[in-house]
Amino acid sequence: MKWLTSLLIGAAILSATVLGACSNGSGAAPNTTPNADNGATSGGIFGTGGTSEPTATVELPTPRPTVTPRATPTLSAATAPPPNVPIATPTAIIYVVQTGDTPIEIANKFGVSAADLIAANNNIDATRLQIGQSLVIPNAQQQAALQSGALLPSPTPEALQVQGINVFRTAAGSLECLGEVFNPGQTSLNNVQLQLNLLDENGSILKTATFFVALEVIAPNSSSPFRILFTDPPANYSKVSINALRGESIDPAGRYTGLKINNPAGAVAGQQYKVNGEVQNTDNVAATKVRVIVTTYSDKNEVIGYRYITLNDMNPGDKQPFEVTMTSSNPNVARFAAVAEGLKP
Repeated sequence: MKWLTSLLIGAAILSATVLGACSNGSGAAPNTTPNADNGATSGGIFGTGGTSEPTATVELPTPRPTVTPRATPTLSAATAPPPNVPIATPTAIIYVVQTGDTPIEIANKFGVSAADLIAANNNIDATRLQIGQSLVIPNAQQQAALQSGALLPSPTPEALQVQGINVFRTAAGSLECLGEVFNPGQTSLNNVQLQLNLLDENGSILKTATFFVALEVIAPNSSSPFRILFTDPPANYSKVSINALRGESIDPAGRYTGLKINNPAGAVAGQQYKVNGEVQNTDNVAATKVRVIVTTYSDKNEVIGYRYITLNDMNPGDKQPFEVTMTSSNPNVARFAAVAEGLKP
């Protein structure tokens, strides 16, 4: 009977337990949420009372306040700086020394000074030029800009006349201009400088060159030739203009020795023209750096060629023969002129 009694007691206990589970006195469903102290969540992510599996806490970002956009001013595009445009560098001109050439003649041919020519070629010895030697021809405008001691145009050049202009194309396609400056005044002129402009048919300047005449001093009622060569003349060149930039009165007795040419004579020699004569020192001092300049003319009084040679130093009363052989732009030489000049020691 003991086992029956134990069975009845266990059934009663079981019945009480089931009734307690169905009614806890408040009518609420049992709390199945794990204790927060255990580190679990206090409810599902959709709210409390859920019976789903525990879910790890995911903190949503704090909503940022809505930013009211500000009006942005319209900015104009920045102007790009102009590109660096390289300055054109003149192509170096190389001249090959010919028979009878001297630095002054070569310099006059290209419109530069003899000093600049010598400086551009490592200060060559002007008395030791060799036939076939190559010389660098400096740019006349660059040299004038770089030399602090370069001569500036005279405010008012002395009266002079440019005449005998002869412009022609060479076999190499260059443009050569020959002419002379005549001194109509009563005093000698020194540092005579000209500017030649190549113009188009409308008179606009296409290219410019400045240069000195062949003679250092132009005596009254005398002339000095000049030559300028453009190796790359503009295709639309139409005409030239020549302006006098400088011409100063000078007393040549202070620096130049008095020289005279005796018995000058000229004659055709094949394709060339030959002039000979004699230079005499009529001064009472010696003459150094003696030069003879010969100019040839056409029957229209155009300058068709000029050349100079250097002679030995001369003491007072000395006489020295000379001979100049030259090629002119026109083989028909109508006349010539010869002038000598030399410096005092």
